[in-house]
Formats: sequence, structure tokens, C-alpha cells
Amino acid sequence: MGWKENDGEYSMRIEPRKDQGRLQRKPDLPGKGITRFREVLLRHGLFVLMLALVCFGLPQRRAWLEWGLERFFAYPLAYFLAALCLLLFLILMTKVYDRILNTRQFLWIVYLLGVSICEEWVFRLAVPGLTAGFIGLFPAVLLCNLVFAAMHYFTLRWKIRWCAGAFLGAMGLSRLMGHGDLILVIGVHWLATFLNTPVPVGTKDK
Repeated sequence: MGWKENDGEYSMRIEPRKDQGRLQRKPDLPGKGITRFREVLLRHGLFVLMLALVCFGLPQRRAWLEWGLERFFAYPLAYFLAALCLLLFLILMTKVYDRILNTRQFLWIVYLLGVSICEEWVFRLAVPGLTAGFIGLFPAVLLCNLVFAAMHYFTLRWKIRWCAGAFLGAMGLSRLMGHGDLILVIGVHWLATFLNTPVPVGTKDK
């Protein structure tokens, strides 16, 4: 973060990250590094989409969604306005990170929203709801978040410390989900994911 001069005026500028691959392990014999957005989409995005579709096919989905979306259905306009404000904030942050809001960057923001929707539906609502009846609520939440963190280790090849961070963040999101507001949890996930990875994989620093 720093200040830059523009026609005699100073404005805040956040320096772009020099290492866009900081989250990933080094390539090894069984695998390789992820260097393109297409690889992220195929390895992670499509995988969580498939999980979301499978969970949506469960017979309990209606009860889970009615509980998780109750506040959204009560105040839809407020949620839409909040979502619009969050989108505008992410666009503003794109400029703060000294990036151009082109089609690629906008699609990245939309992709992060899609991933947030799928992951929160699966790991904070559907799977805990399915397994809690067998092992109890807290063990179900703990197990789901461990699987969530492990998924990032394999699909995105994250380093162990980042997977541990994903687990802790997921536990926080699960606690937030206890208030019964799936849309709020999705929004927090979307914001946190963008701040962690504000540009697509493979984007070169200026």
C-alpha cells in the first residue's frame, strides 16, 4: 500500500501482489501448478458445481433452503441492494488494486460469486444438515469444514497453511450460518475470496 502522485494530487494505491501463485504448492511429479483461469474453472469450479447439483437433488433441500433463505424472502429488496453495493465495492477495489475492469476481471468476480454460492450451499447448509442427524451438529460441521479445506489442497493445490486458514474461515462461516442467513454467509465468502485472490490466476502484474 502506498501513495502515488497524479497531476499534483495524491491518491492511495495498493501494490499488486508480486506472487500470484502464493497459495499453491510447487509442482511435483503427481501434478503441476495451476497457472490459468481455465484450470481453476475445470479443477475447482466445475467440481463444486457438481457437488451443489448433487446436494440440490436431496429430498431435504426444500426444508434447508426455506430455513436458510427465510430472511431473504422477507426482505428481498434489501438483499438485492446489499448485493449491488458489494458488487460495486469489488469493482472499486479492482481499481484500488490498480487493475483494469475488463471482461476477464469482471468474469472473475462473477466466478467467485458462483463458487461462493455453491460452496456455502454444500458445506454450510446441505451436507451439515444431512450428516448432523447421524453424528451430531458440531461433529458434522467440523467434518464438513475439514473436507472443505482438504478440497482446496487437491483441486487448487493450496499449501497446507492456506488450507488451515480455509478451515478456520469455514468454521467462522459455519458459526455465522447459525443465524439462518445463507445469503449473508455467501456475501461474506464472496468478499473474503475476492480480497484473497482479487485477480484471475495467470494475470501478470503491471
